[in-house]
Order: sequence, then structure tokens, then C-alpha cells
Amino acid sequence: MRLKIELWIVVLLLLTIKLQAQSIWNTAHLENVKQSLQNPFYASAYQELKSEADKLLNVQPLSVMMKEKTPGSGNKHDYMSQARYYWPDPSKPDGLPYISRDGVSNPELDKLDRNRLGSTASRITTLSLAWYFSEDEKYAQKATELIRVWFFNKDTYMNPNLEYAQMIPGRNNNKGRCYGVIDTYSFVEMLDAVKLLEQSKSFTSKDAKRLKVWFGKLLHWILNSPQGQEEANQANNHSTAHDAQAIAFALYSGNIKIATEIINAIPARRIFTQIEPDGRQPQELRRTLAFGYSQYNLTHLIDIFLMARKINIHIDNATSADGRNFYKAMDFLVQYVGKDVKEWPYQQISEWDYKQQEFCKDLYRCAVYLNPERQDYLQLYNANRIIDWKDRFNLLYMQPDEVDNAYAFACKQLHFAIECANKAKKEQENQCKKRVTPRSINKDGSLRMIHPHDWCSGFFPGSLWQIYAYTHDDYWRQQAISFTWPIEESKWHKGTHDLGFMINNSFGKAWELTGERSYKDVVLQSAKTLITRYNPKVKCIRSWDHNRDKWQYPVIIDNLMNLEMLFRATQETGDSIYHQIAVNHANTTMKNHFRPDYSSYHVVDYDSKTGAVRARQTAQGFSDDSFWSRGQGWGLYGYTMCYRFTKNSDYLKQAQHIADFFFGLPNLPEDLIPYWDMKAPDIPNTPRDVSAAAIMASALYELSTYVSANDSRRYKKLANKIVDSLNKDYQAQSETAYGFLLLHSTGHYPGGDEIDVPLSYADYYYLEALARKRMLDTNHINSDTLPIVKE
Repeated sequence: MRLKIELWIVVLLLLTIKLQAQSIWNTAHLENVKQSLQNPFYASAYQELKSEADKLLNVQPLSVMMKEKTPGSGNKHDYMSQARYYWPDPSKPDGLPYISRDGVSNPELDKLDRNRLGSTASRITTLSLAWYFSEDEKYAQKATELIRVWFFNKDTYMNPNLEYAQMIPGRNNNKGRCYGVIDTYSFVEMLDAVKLLEQSKSFTSKDAKRLKVWFGKLLHWILNSPQGQEEANQANNHSTAHDAQAIAFALYSGNIKIATEIINAIPARRIFTQIEPDGRQPQELRRTLAFGYSQYNLTHLIDIFLMARKINIHIDNATSADGRNFYKAMDFLVQYVGKDVKEWPYQQISEWDYKQQEFCKDLYRCAVYLNPERQDYLQLYNANRIIDWKDRFNLLYMQPDEVDNAYAFACKQLHFAIECANKAKKEQENQCKKRVTPRSINKDGSLRMIHPHDWCSGFFPGSLWQIYAYTHDDYWRQQAISFTWPIEESKWHKGTHDLGFMINNSFGKAWELTGERSYKDVVLQSAKTLITRYNPKVKCIRSWDHNRDKWQYPVIIDNLMNLEMLFRATQETGDSIYHQIAVNHANTTMKNHFRPDYSSYHVVDYDSKTGAVRARQTAQGFSDDSFWSRGQGWGLYGYTMCYRFTKNSDYLKQAQHIADFFFGLPNLPEDLIPYWDMKAPDIPNTPRDVSAAAIMASALYELSTYVSANDSRRYKKLANKIVDSLNKDYQAQSETAYGFLLLHSTGHYPGGDEIDVPLSYADYYYLEALARKRMLDTNHINSDTLPIVKE
């Protein structure tokens, strides 16, 4: 009876392995990626994968027969490599025996097999993945050729041993060392790729059987040879890597019993012996690349944990009596993520930034594939990882949401926008008129570039800063800088109320993200300039200086958006004048701009001497009593922002009233992208205004953090619906529309200008809405800007 039970267990394990084809990779994830390759988040990585695979189609297969030296065995089929950090002894005529320079690689490695083995494994992996995702058999044919040359062919095969791996010239008769066992670690991921390849026509069942036999022999050597056993007894990452390889090779060759035994021994043999109760890994910390080796060891453990899951063994939470466990080691390194290398209390003589990024990937794999409760890891990953859209990690592990896909689209599109804008800046007319940044598309189809004094000049650089905030890629910082500083002169421009739009959304974003004083100085000077337009009688900042025959002291609803810069100025300088002017302007606008139903007028004209209201009108809406959509958006956003800085409940109530009025309109389209004016006579045959929708979505996300739980869900649901609509139906086609992100905005309908076009501010608030949605969805919220208010 016991024998039958054991046989059934083996059968079930084998079925589990068959169903879960990959050991480190996740079959279901890869299948989902395969069905989603058109998604922006995956597209670049997939194209890069295919490009790399295409370059490999004509490469000469590598083999162990290509090395310049022959191992001590006299058989070139035996693998041979040299210890990475050993160099000729300069005090010896022949340099022998070699001496250690820890952390410094010797280029002599290229003359032997190690780099060729790594290249072969990498090439097979690339080609196999390219076949899997594309189903183009040419990739499978090439991968199979490389496998046969390295492992099978009579004249070129590698013997399944590592007897001469990582030898040190002049020592031990040039015999290999135990540390050489790590040389074949690249086979671990390669075998996952080979499992995919088994579904192709080119890689036959005979090939699969031969390769399993080969790895069965290598497994036997690793477990039973003196070098393999010595490696297993190491106290550092080498023994962990030994086990990871043995597990992978055992799973691939069908030896479930061995894999299970090794996995079950991991806690006692590796975790509890290598990790201290406080999370330090002493054997890694003594190295000159202490952070790197600590991270390296944890990566091996993650690989082991993922492989263990495939045979239903969960050991990542194993904890010793005195508190030693894997997550303690992760948490020890977590303290230094995003920090300067100088704050690391051990040595890391090179590769600090690279290893930080590798550790970010470890954090992601832990949070997504091992322990979803560790959302702090995911938050740390999001805060510190640098997005490389071509990185294969995106295909193998990343599970992007709609926000990630929207950002991926935005990155590609804004690359194109930068090209178009830089080209346009060189045009003679734009140079003569000092037009430095894109705003929209002209009626003749050309790109509309604008002067620094245009009210929209800050939106494009602000969008670039937002992309930098998401990607952490220095490319975007440099591009944002190049479009930000050309509009600096606007800080002195007293002829406009729009300095908040122009400066706070560009230099303000730069200051927020970098903390650099130069950006702050521009913002503070702009605040000084802006308050020169304040009239204490009216208690508002004047909006327009034109049409003085029509308006004496016009104030538009848009002007609320410039108050954020004033609030920030008081926070930074301690001078209350900015705050008081902002509050007065907000109060006066709330009193005079809104009707009883909380819809707003566009323009209120005041008597500059008495402060009395002269007229309530519109300039960009359909009529004086209509609901100009973008104006309602400015009001919603403006009072939500004012509450952020003042915590005045009147502002919060005002924002809610505006939201409830607008989203209660019976003629609002189902997708929540409003018509340019909600009282336009030709609804539904009238243009939409995507810019109004983007502004409102961003405001609603913030508003949702200040209200009761029920209202929070309601406002967030509205914002999500808007963003979903924008993502699905209003994005431009890639590399069209001069790189603008969203189509179908309306600027000044009565003036016949910018109707049904892309607009830079629509893109800016769209990106801001995405960022706020992301923070709310991941609970990664900055309490200074978007605090959560619990019911």
C-alpha cells in the first residue's frame, strides 16, 4: 500500500511538472504575454528580442573546441575556464602562480570556454523565446543547431563535467576548482527556454531525450565529484548557486526525488547558516562587492523558491529559532535601496547602480511571484527601478496594468514628439519668433510651436518631467531640462496670470523631482511676479489685460490653477503674503463665479476700484449661462487643490458640489468625455473636449483621498472610467500627431481655434491622472500631496 502511495505521489509530481512547464519562469504568465505582445508595455521588449534573435540566425555555433588552450586531461571536449579575479603575479618572471585581485575581472577569460558557454546559453534562450512568442520556426531551427553543436555533435560536444572550470594558472596543476561549478548557472534559465522549444518542430523528441541525459550526467558530476561536493560545502553564494543548478538540472532530467531532497534541505543548509538574525550575510559582506554578492545570493534563493513552487514546496518563509530567514536578508538590503554608495557600510567598489537595479528586480519577483503580502517591496520597486522598455525582464516577469501600458505608450509617443519639436524649432519662422515648445496642431496640419510667454509653454516640459518621474530614466530628465530652461524668462512676465501653468508645471515639477535650488528660485520669482497682478479691492489676481474696452478687471475660472504656486511659495519662504492672496482669490471666486447649482461662469468682470461685480460672462463657452466643460474642470481641480493646502472644509465642499453637478448632467456621454460645452445646441454632434476630461480625472483622484469612503469610491470610479476611455478611444496612433498623446480636445470653439485637436495640457493632466491613479491603486501615496482620509 505504501509503495502505491509513493508511486502516485511521483506520478502527481510528474504531472505537476508537465503542467507547469517552466521552473523559474511562469507558464501562465508567458502565455498571457504571448497573447498581449501588442500592448505597449511589452512591444518594445518583444521587438528587441526579435531583433537580437534575427542577428543570431547567421552566427557560427560556439563550442568548447574553440579555446586556445587544452585542459590538463588533454581532451579539448572538457570544459575549461580561468578564475575570474586572478592575474599574473608582477613579481614573477612568468607571472605564475596567478594572484587574486578581488572584484577585477581578467580579460584572459575570453580565450577559454566560460564566455562561450555563457554566450551559447544566452543565444539559445533568446532564440527559443523568439520562437515561442512569434512561432517562426527559423528561430527554433537556429536554437536547435546551437544546442546540437555544444552538447551533441561528435566533433564539438562538451563533456558533462566541470573538472577544469575556474583553474588558476600555476596552481594545482591547472586543475579546476570547486568555484567553477557556478560557470554553468546560465544553463538554469536556458533550460526554461528549452522547455518552450520542445513544442517546436525543429527540436525533436530525440533532441530532448539526449539533452536530458546530458544534464542528468552533469547533475551526477555536480553531486558526486570532489569539486561539486566541495562547492556544496561553501558558506556563501557558491553553495546556493550549486543547489539552484542541481535543482534545475534534476527537474529538467526528471529526477524529482533529488530536486525535492535538495529543496527541503535549503533552509537548514543555506538560509540558517548564511543569514544572520539581523539579515546580514557575513560571507558576502566581506567581499569588495559586498552589496552585489549579497544580492547575488538572494537571487539564487529566489530562483530556488520559484522552482520549489513547481513541485508544491514552499520554503521562502522558513525561519530558524533565532529568527534567521530569507526576508530578513532582503530587508537588510532594502535599507540601502535608492541610497548613495557612500551610505553602504561595506565595500562596493563598482556596479552600485547596476546592482541596485538587479535588486529591484528581486523585489518585484518576491512581491509578485512569492509573497504578495510584501507590497512594500513592490512599492520600493516602483519608486527606484529604472524602466528600460527593451529589457527582457518585462516579458519574463512583469505584469503591467493599464497605467503601465499607458505610460509605455506615452514614452514611445513623446520620443517622437521630441524629434518633431526639435525639428520645428530649427524652422526659420519659429526661430525668429522664439517658439520653443509644442502646443497643438495648426489648421494647416503643421506643428504649433509657442513662445515662452504663451500660457501653455510649461505643459510639454512638465509632461517630460512626469515621464521621468515614472521611468527614473535619466534620458527623460535630460530632455525635460532641455525644454524647461528655454521658458525661464517667463518668471519676469507681469503681463499674464498664467505663471502657474507656465512655471509651476515645468520648473515646479523639476524642483519637486530633483530638489535642485535653481528650479525653486525660478518658481519663487514667478510667485513674486504673479502677485503684482493682485488687487486688494477686488481680492483677486487679474486675468487678462486685453479687451479693456469690454472688461475692466476680468477674472477667469482658469486662474484658480495658478494658486498652487502661491501656496508653495509660502510653504517654502514662510512669507504669508502668497498664501493670503491665494485664499482671498479662492474665496472671491467661490462667491462670484458659481451659480446656485455649482456650475460656473467663465469670466467675472470686476470694478477695479470698488471690487463690485460688473458682469458674469463667457469667452470660450457657448453662452454666458452655459456649462463650458473645461471651466468646470478648472473649478473642480482648483478647489480640491486649495483644500490640500488649507484644509478649509468650504473648499472641499465646493469641489464636491462641482463634481456632483457636472457628473450628474443627464446629457454627459457614457464614456464621460464631455462635449466642449454641455449646453452646446448641437449635442451630440459637437466636438468633445478631452482636455476637460483629463483635468477632471486628475482632480477626482485627489478629491477621492479627502472624503468619506463611499464618496471616495464614487469619485475614483468616475476617474477610472475617464482614464479607461482615454486609454481605449482617445490615444493617438503611435508616431502620429507630432507625438501628442491624446486626440479630440477643444481649445477655443467660439474663436474657431484648436477645435478637435491634440493639446499639450490635455496630455499633461492625462499623465498626472495616471500618476495619481497609480499611487492610489498601489497605496503608494505621498501624505504631503495625496493623503488618504478614512471614513
